[in-house]
Amino acid sequence: MKKNLFAIPEKCTGCNRCTYACSAVKEGTFRPSISRVHINNYSLQGYSVPSVCFQCPGAACLKACPVDAISRNADDVVVVDAEKCTGCGECVPACPYGMIELNDDSVAYKCDTCDGDPACVKECQPGALVFQEQDQDLVKIKGLQMKQRSSEGSSREKRQNLGLAVMREG
Repeated sequence: MKKNLFAIPEKCTGCNRCTYACSAVKEGTFRPSISRVHINNYSLQGYSVPSVCFQCPGAACLKACPVDAISRNADDVVVVDAEKCTGCGECVPACPYGMIELNDDSVAYKCDTCDGDPACVKECQPGALVFQEQDQDLVKIKGLQMKQRSSEGSSREKRQNLGLAVMREG
């Protein structure tokens, strides 16, 4: 059985170590704003919610790409071919979770699970991010998160809405 990346919000401390690790590995700089994983911090409520790409079965970002720059690899992970990407941005509003964006060079980027060895998971000390085969509890958590789709707003607003909805349900 293949491994998946899961976010367990009640374990997240909001430390952002995962975002620093991701941006360092993927971009060579400590810049959480360009990480492939995002943390929504609700400091007044004392709650943080990690947002990760769900590698959706019917990936809207993949379907929206007019130049086939987005595909599934052998591990069933949705990946972006930066060489093919024209920077049209059609994939960005298509994602209902806000997990694909354009970088400073107008090339789409998203989580590719670091080819099966996610840096974010290695850095997450509380265990809010896990990369493993799914079990009943993880499927339930992911299912509740995936119900929180947004068709309007920026990627950041979609992630914020997801975090607020997860926080209300938790």
